Formats: sequence, structure tokens, C-alpha cells
Amino acid sequence: MERVAIVTGASRGIGKQTALLLAERGVQLVLAARTELERPSTPGTLGQTADELQAVGADPVVVRADVGVQADLDRIVATALDRFGRVDILVNNAAYTVGRTLFTHVPDLTREQWEKHFAVNVTAPLMLIQGCWPSMVANGGGVVVNLTSGASLLRPVAPQPVGSTGLPENGPAYGASKAALNRMVNVIAQEGLPHRIAVVCVDPGFVLTETMAATFARTGVQETATIPPSVPAQAIAHLCTCEEPMRYTGQIVSGPELVERLAL
Repeated sequence: MERVAIVTGASRGIGKQTALLLAERGVQLVLAARTELERPSTPGTLGQTADELQAVGADPVVVRADVGVQADLDRIVATALDRFGRVDILVNNAAYTVGRTLFTHVPDLTREQWEKHFAVNVTAPLMLIQGCWPSMVANGGGVVVNLTSGASLLRPVAPQPVGSTGLPENGPAYGASKAALNRMVNVIAQEGLPHRIAVVCVDPGFVLTETMAATFARTGVQETATIPPSVPAQAIAHLCTCEEPMRYTGQIVSGPELVERLAL
């Protein structure tokens, strides 16, 4: 039986490239994202991703959804189950990474901005995992891949120059939400052991997404050491379709390192 995957944030970047690679492996796809109309600051749409998948023979299901809204999360899972009757793979790629909130520091950071990061980056993955869990248990296993970030790591508290990208340093909300995601995934992985549900975090590295490229162009910042979205996408596709994903469960996997080590 063909496997079924939900991929969030599928209109561009890592989500789009992951969907294309999963389609090559014969996985049926449910694509979720907010963007239906292209904007200069955020190139790429759900429709464009679907068109590229159809051009290679896939038949994706498209769900316009805001993962910060519970009703939309419920609709993503319900659409997958109604269309295919199962979910085998969940890729929690969507994240709150754009706008001034990313760079807002104390004391200017508002409660609303803080809670938005956690709603999208932590609560949405949890709710989608819960929604897909019964199907994965019934199927005898599954794979959940969650996109984290190096921003989740602790750093020495010392005078810091402007970030190596030339952009302002992140405020506390994004890194804190990704650190919470890491710990949450580690706990859920333990719960998944008896059901053979692998729950993994992937650190993609500093990826030059379409949005980041547009930001560099708009601000005049020179691109630094970046990697294309296809690199972490290769790692994610491997984790989702390899013979023994349980070997990675509960871990934070470096996407670029995995691709290099396995020559993906």
C-alpha cells in the first residue's frame, strides 16, 4: 500500500523540495500552507508546488491552512484521512519565521508576538501529531519529522556582533519555541516506541529559501555560507522512507551532516 504524507509549509523552501522528493519515492501527498497568491517578499504558492508535482506524475491534495488555527489543523488531518484513509508520514515544516517579530527584543516583545511563535512552532506540530497518531498506531508505525533550528541552542552570554548574515540578531521568541519543540519531540519519541512511530527533529542549517533570498535582495545584505533547500529536504525524505527510521527517533539530526555522511 502506498504511504501517505502530510507536509506543512509546502508552498516553498524545504517543504516544497521535500514534497517533490517524497513524490519521487511514490508517496501520496497532502500539502498544507497559507500562501495561495504570490507576493514579492514570499515567492512561491501552494498551487505552484502542486503544478510541479503534477508535472512529474504526482496527484497531490492541497489544503490552504494557517497552522496557528486549530480548525485548520483539524481540516488538514481530516482531508488526509477522508482522501486516503491513513497517514504514515508527517513533516512539520511550517514555522513562524518572518516579519519584525523574529527580531523583536525585550522590552518591545509583546505577549501576542510571543504566543504566535509558540502557536505555530510548538502547538501546531503537537496538534498534528495527535491528529495523525491513531492512524499511525493502526498502521503499525509512522514517521514524524519536525524542523528545528540552531537558534534553539544555548550561547555564551557576552557582547555579540551583528549576526553573521548581516541581519539583526533574533529576539528570544523564535529560539525559545524551537527549544521547546526539541524537548517536546524527545518526550513524544518515547511514547512512540511501542508503536514504531519515529519522531525526529531535523536541523536544516542556514538555508537560502526563496524568502531569505528575497530578504537579502531587499536589504542589500550579501549572502553568506548558505545551503539550498534541497539539502535538508534530502535528509527529510530519507528519514521518512528509510527501512529503519526508529534508529533516529528522539534525536536532533543535522540535515547537511546526514546528507554528507550517507551521500544522499
